[in-house]
Amino acid sequence: MCEADIKQRVRKVFEYVSAGPTSSGSETENHEPPEAIFIFNRNGLDRNYLYLTGLSGGVFNNCGLIAKKDGTLFLFTSSLEKELSETAVGYDDIIVYSDEEERETVLKKALSAYKRVGIAYDRVPHAFYLRLETLASGIELSDVSSAFRLARMVKSEYEIERITRACAIAEKVARAVPSMLFSGVTENDLRAEIDYRIIKEGASGPAFDTIVAFGENTSKPHYNGGAVPLKPGNHLLVDFGAEYGGYRSDITRVYFTGPLQAGLAEMYHTVDSAKELAFSLIAEGVNAYMVEERVKTYIDSHDRYRGLFIHSLGHSIGLDVHDNGYPMKSHDGMFCENMVLTVEPGIYIPGLYGVRLEDDIIVKSGGCSLLTSPVREPEIYEI
Repeated sequence: MCEADIKQRVRKVFEYVSAGPTSSGSETENHEPPEAIFIFNRNGLDRNYLYLTGLSGGVFNNCGLIAKKDGTLFLFTSSLEKELSETAVGYDDIIVYSDEEERETVLKKALSAYKRVGIAYDRVPHAFYLRLETLASGIELSDVSSAFRLARMVKSEYEIERITRACAIAEKVARAVPSMLFSGVTENDLRAEIDYRIIKEGASGPAFDTIVAFGENTSKPHYNGGAVPLKPGNHLLVDFGAEYGGYRSDITRVYFTGPLQAGLAEMYHTVDSAKELAFSLIAEGVNAYMVEERVKTYIDSHDRYRGLFIHSLGHSIGLDVHDNGYPMKSHDGMFCENMVLTVEPGIYIPGLYGVRLEDDIIVKSGGCSLLTSPVREPEIYEI
């Protein structure tokens, strides 16, 4: 990440900024865009902050920034985060404070230089927003959440390199999962082992809370895991990813530990075919609604599975594992080159079993490029 990249990111966000609601909730045709954007990590890390600083590897609590349309970037940091914050590039000044009183004084003075300031409302807890109204008294606040979502949906070469590395780590761990399987290992045990391997392979940590489900628990898409032991003949679903350089991957694999039931084999192949259909349709300029509808129609064409694909086809990945949804409500609903997305159709029969297969892709002009390698055929491992 170089200074030019950071400046370009700031300008890119401002390109997407449009007139939005003021702090009072009103909106008019004559509403002017903000002069600056303000981000502050008061109650957790705002990944828009990482996007505009290029920083990673820290907590950055009580750190913030002010960005201007011309690319000017001012950083604010506590003494605790000063050393890490100074590793950023592309900023024009950095202001350090040692306590809460000094921080409040510094932020109020910095914000007073502007009449209109943009805030990503979707990242600001209500309690901090109320405090912000005091700090920014007399300043018109507007919502720039959509500008960040739009800017972050299309990835730079720098971002793609890091996501690609995160995908490679996740795939290496996925290939090692069969070596972790034995009769009696619990969902929690396997989840801990997967998370350990992710870090051992060079990631800073899991991309999100790893999902491990055995047997009938696979029918619950967001199952949390437990002390359930693996039994011979069970199938299992693992959904996980790696974080590398601040960027995420997200894959789902299904493994079998005994003779494959006919119903499960059919379900696996149906989900795999649905995923391949999506791969064949996704390309720059293609309507995302159409692709999702085609995939759902294909699954629903199997009477046994009608209505059992109960979530979206996928989502954008990047600094957040869910950077945004598919481009349904952005970019005119069209796939754009260098969007990095998951494709994850699934079928779930409550109380029985489920299958979800997930891979990561980059949208290209003539199709899509896979960042992970699909497992086309069910693989059986004796335990």
